[in-house]
Amino acid sequence: MTVRGSRESGVALAVVVWFIAGMSLLVAGVVLSARTDVRLAQVHMGRAEASTAGDGAITLLMADIRDGAFSLGGDARLPQQQYQLGDVQIHVLAVPTEWLLDVNTASAPLLANVFEMSGALPRGNAQYLANAVVQWRQDAGRSGGTRLEAVEDLLSAPGVNRRTWDGVRDYVAVPVGGVGLSRPGARAMQRLRQLGQLAPESRVRNRGQAPVDVPLGQTRARGYRVDALVKIGETFWLRRRWVSLSASLGALPWRVYRTEPARIVSRPGPAV
Repeated sequence: MTVRGSRESGVALAVVVWFIAGMSLLVAGVVLSARTDVRLAQVHMGRAEASTAGDGAITLLMADIRDGAFSLGGDARLPQQQYQLGDVQIHVLAVPTEWLLDVNTASAPLLANVFEMSGALPRGNAQYLANAVVQWRQDAGRSGGTRLEAVEDLLSAPGVNRRTWDGVRDYVAVPVGGVGLSRPGARAMQRLRQLGQLAPESRVRNRGQAPVDVPLGQTRARGYRVDALVKIGETFWLRRRWVSLSASLGALPWRVYRTEPARIVSRPGPAV
């Protein structure tokens, strides 16, 4: 073979190698995209199934509440029920909104307690952020700002990032037709400890144990945060709805004034 022929063969071989490498990258990209699309489709299907099953179970629990199934005088217990829909397991729990911290009226000491007890912040940082939130709330009121309409509005406060908000989201509320916790004290601290036990992640961790049995006391709740923990396969979804008993729309004797998108609270890790 001549020198020219050897060079042409070398160039041709290099082109083939680059072509194979390019095709390998293309195929890898297509496979990765297909896997991503499948995972997204599975997430969307799971969310839709959890939303439908959760909403149905929440309606059943609210009907039991209105029928007085949990009203046993001074021995009234926290409303909760277990349902089975095919292979889907649903545990529904109703927490009175009066037990939750009212983000519009909570004092700085109570906010600091929530930031610390939820694990969102250490004590010193919790006190600093609580004072900043109260100051921000007061400044907004003086400038004609509106009250917080949803718990997510707390993210607008200076110093509150997503990690902090994720830590306190199961402790706070914007009650409708009632009031929440606003001042520290023995009763407030007891409620905060109970809320920690009733958080979705805690319920998943302790699912092998008996459900948390909490007395309601004598006061009749005006509203509830109703959490449906939906188990689909090995994945746990949370469907959360906020319900007021003080006003109703349509045929139901209660009103759902807020529904949160179903979200995953626990799922199996990747196989090793």
